[in-house]
Amino acid sequence: MTILVTGASSGLGQAVARQLSRDGHKVFGTSRQERRVESGVDMLKMDLSDNDSIQQAIEHIRRNAGSLDAVVNNAGIGIAGPMEEIDQAALQRTFDINTIGTVRVWQAVLPLMRQQGHGKILNISSIGARVGLPFRGAYCASKASIDLMTEALRMEVKPYGIQVCCIHAGDIRTNINDNRVQSYRKDGPYRDRYERVYQRINQEVKEGVSPQFVAAHIAKLLQNDQLKPYYAIGKPLQRLSLLLKKVLPARLFERLISNYANA
Repeated sequence: MTILVTGASSGLGQAVARQLSRDGHKVFGTSRQERRVESGVDMLKMDLSDNDSIQQAIEHIRRNAGSLDAVVNNAGIGIAGPMEEIDQAALQRTFDINTIGTVRVWQAVLPLMRQQGHGKILNISSIGARVGLPFRGAYCASKASIDLMTEALRMEVKPYGIQVCCIHAGDIRTNINDNRVQSYRKDGPYRDRYERVYQRINQEVKEGVSPQFVAAHIAKLLQNDQLKPYYAIGKPLQRLSLLLKKVLPARLFERLISNYANA
């Protein structure tokens, strides 16, 4: 298969691209920076906020591979902060990259997939897309919107042989802690609670599953004949939260999440 992995210069995207390359696929990866060397992966420059760079990358794939069998939409940014204080420009950029940026990729690849009569799109979402987490509301919302658009997209493109799904990922040991945007007032009323929760957020990432573990699961999913709408990958307790939200009373579930997050 010819596969595109966005955000493949580090972290989960890099692990996925390397895994798929080892499996014998033709892999194109993307990075916001200038083209860089990645063993077994043809790296392309792509900025999810720039339609032209996305179109240029897809055209490069079309010219050099002739087809595009699958896309793993991994690129995105993290953000944390209380909703009352979160910077609106940072909030807008989060949605522009995580949400609208993903749609930009869909709109670039779907014409090619429709023409060839097949394709798979795997969107890296988050368990937080189904569970609003304290001080991570902006990030959770940016992923939740992808979930609902994916549900709609699945029905829209099914007649053309195209399948779409979301992967609800838990915490993964990557460098997201180094790059996550923090938006809060250091003299504000939320500071102490936010900083306590943020320490927990960072610790959870350090104790998360390895990117190679998630990459192996994604590689297996790409072999499935039929993709389900959602797959959860992560530590057992985090995956369990998706079930608990369905079966527990809302107030009890909220209390559990607040205690777990140390909020």
